[in-house]
This record gives sequence, structure tokens and C-alpha cells, in this order.
Amino acid sequence: MEVKFCHTADWHLDYFQYQKKERWQDFFIAANDCVNLIIKEKPLFVIHCGDLFHNFKPNPGALCQTVKILSKLKKEKIPFYVIRGNHDASKAQSQRFGGTILNLLEDLGYLIYIKDETIVVNEDITITGIGEYGKSTGLIVEEVLRNNPLNKNKFNILALHGYVQGQVSDNVYDMTGYELASIGFNYIALGHYHKPWSDKENNLYCPGSTEQTSLNDWGKPEQDGYFKKSGYYSININFENDEWLSKVERKEFAVRPKGRFKLEFQDNTPIDEIHSKADAFMKKYDKKGAIIRYDFSGRIALGKKNLINLTDLPSNKKSEALYTIITQNFSHKELPSAEHGLTSDGALTEILETSYRFKKKSVNNWIELANETVKILGQKSISSEKADEVQLIYDLIGEVSSKITVNEIKQKETPKSEKTKSSKKANLKQTKEIHEDQTKKERVENKESKTELSTKKSTKQSGLSQFISEGEK
Repeated sequence: MEVKFCHTADWHLDYFQYQKKERWQDFFIAANDCVNLIIKEKPLFVIHCGDLFHNFKPNPGALCQTVKILSKLKKEKIPFYVIRGNHDASKAQSQRFGGTILNLLEDLGYLIYIKDETIVVNEDITITGIGEYGKSTGLIVEEVLRNNPLNKNKFNILALHGYVQGQVSDNVYDMTGYELASIGFNYIALGHYHKPWSDKENNLYCPGSTEQTSLNDWGKPEQDGYFKKSGYYSININFENDEWLSKVERKEFAVRPKGRFKLEFQDNTPIDEIHSKADAFMKKYDKKGAIIRYDFSGRIALGKKNLINLTDLPSNKKSEALYTIITQNFSHKELPSAEHGLTSDGALTEILETSYRFKKKSVNNWIELANETVKILGQKSISSEKADEVQLIYDLIGEVSSKITVNEIKQKETPKSEKTKSSKKANLKQTKEIHEDQTKKERVENKESKTELSTKKSTKQSGLSQFISEGEK
């Protein structure tokens, strides 16, 4: 006896990726192409290992498209077995709402929904289907098998929507291929992991998604740097010499091209050169209708990071790609340390704490201001037309600092006990102080005007000096 069945997973229908209608259609096109190839092979049945849909409540248009695709299998009398994926519904959702969209499609006759159970396909083949349970999947497998012991004379298939060891780095997914195979399963069909993956020794196979929902799903690119194909598994089984034998082949179909390209710049590359090289780089790899990610990185001088904007380059604006993703991961080139080992921040801290006796909180504020100022000045230096904005920053600092008078500082230092005097005496004293304050203010303003004339050629440090004198107090 020789039997063929097909294994697919993760169609993610009704996913509106990048808010692009074209991407919404791509997921249906991929599923449809997958079904067309499967029908040509005339398998006995098809197993889908979860995430038929991307949303728990797919929209009516998505349901119409799905019915059209599944109608082809129904017309050819090819049973379509499906398990629940985490995107189809959680266990709690299916219980709360009395079922899922998979129940509806089953009632309409378009699929067979396996709900954590073992079903008999025919006298020789069984399928044990387990929905998504995360870290608890192994416990659910044990529970289902206690109620449905395997007949090891049959060809037993396990369908899971979940991770096993070797797919992800997180060791909490402690199910291994050896453990699952030792239970007595002849073929273990997986879903949830979106890249093609297999453990042939233990008959574990994961076909990957028919379309890619994230950058992490993109598989190995072809020679031109683009990933262009998805697929499913076609399995031929037969029984010879009292033993089940299986042959697994991967069948592929075309999907929208997706490429990821990286360019790293050397230290101290001029900003103009970064822009020109990045522009040429994007022009080189541009592809009509593709999804492209460009990763640019490097180390540049302090204060220059914000001068780089690669999204506005001509090649990106004129790109024929459907969607481009540009990442800029530029870090600052570290400044050399002082002779006694201090960094720039460390030196500023030492000056403010030792020379001016600033408190730690004030020191942190000054360092933050200094770093932000460097960024602002570096940002504005790209254009001489914006020099007036830099001048306004200095003028604003000088204007604010000049308004802080000695009298206002003294008022902040007035002991709280003085505020407890009778209201009548306080009012008399306040009237007297207002008169004295006005006199002092006039003197200070006269003094400041003379100082301003005498220091007209300076670099406007008077306001900053007054700020520093405040910090001491």
C-alpha cells in the first residue's frame, strides 16, 4: 500500500501587513498557490498545523476568499484537517464564545477541525491533533494519549502548533523530537515556527508559513539576496516488511520577493559620503514590488548622529519596491580619555562638584544639558541658514539667567520661622521690602548695563556665570 498526504501550516489569512492592501492579498495568493500544487499531487488528505487565520475574528471579505480556496479541495474530495493555532483562537476564547471560526468552516463542510484528540483517517492511519498551549503543550499531549492510546500497528501522525527544542533558544520549550518519536508517532507535523525546519532522524517537519509575517520569517536568500519561495511537505508512506516507511519532499511556490541588505561605514566617514554611498547602495538592490530592509550602521563623531537621515535619499523616494524599511544604527565614536583617565562627563562632574560644590542632582542636570547642547549644536551646524536659531539659544540662556536677582535668591533662603509672624507686621515688612527690592533692582540693572558694555566682545558667558553662582548656593 502506498499513500500520499500533504502538510502545510501558518497561512495567516486576513493579515493586513504594513497597512498595504497588496500584502493582505499576498497571504491569500500564497495559500491559493499552495492548494493548487497540492491538488495536482492528488493526496489522500491534507494536514494544516494551525494559524489558518491571523485574527480570531476575520472580516467577511477574508472569509469569502478562504471559502473560495477551500472549495477547491472540497471539490476534489480531499479532506482538510486543521488544528487550532494561537492566532485562530486561544483555548479560553473558544470556550467563551462557544467555538471559533474553524467550527463554522467545519459546519459548512470545508474542513475537519481536530480538537485535542485522536481521529481515525482510515484503517491504517490516525491523526492526533493538539492546538496551541505554549509551555503546557507536552502535558496536553500526555493527557490526550492517556485517553487515546496509540495503536503502533498503524501509521500515527501527531499534529502540533508549538515550538520544540532546536527551533528557538528558549529552553522552556523542552519537548524534543526524540521524546515525541519514542511515544510511537511515525510523522510529527509542526506549525507555529515560520521557517522551514526538520529533524529527519525523528520524523519532525515544520513547513514554515506560506507568507512571511515578520522579518524573522525570511529564510535563506538566493544569490541575488532575495528570499522568494515558500512551500509545504509532500509525504509518501508505505508498509513493507512489517514496517512503515515514509519519504518526505518539500514542494515550493513563489511569493513576493523579500531582501535584507546591510552596509557598515568606517569610523569618521564624512556625512556627505555616508549619504552618497547609502543612496547608491539602495539603488543597487532596488527591486520592483519587493519588500526590502536596509540596515546601515557605523561609528561617527559625537554630535553628528542626528545629521544622518537616509529615508529622504533620492533612491528611496524613487524606489519601485512595495515597501522599504530603513534602520540607522549609528553610535558615537568614543572621545579619548583625559591623561588621568577621566571621560568628558567625568571631567565635568569633577569641576562642578569640586570647584563649585554643586549637589549631585544639579551635576546630573548640567551634564544632561551639556550633552543635549552638543546634539543641538551638531544638528544645526549642517546649515548656515539655521545659525540664527543657535544664537537664539544663547540669547535665551542669557535672558533667563539675568532675570534671577540676588534679592530673589535671598527670598528663597528666608527661614520658615519668619513666616509665622502676625499678618499685620508681615504686611508692613513686605511693603518695606518691596520698596528696597525696587531700589536694589535698579542698582543691579544699572550695574548689568555697564558690565554688558564692557564685555561686548566676550562670548556671552555672563549669563552662564550667574547660573553657576546660583548653583553654589
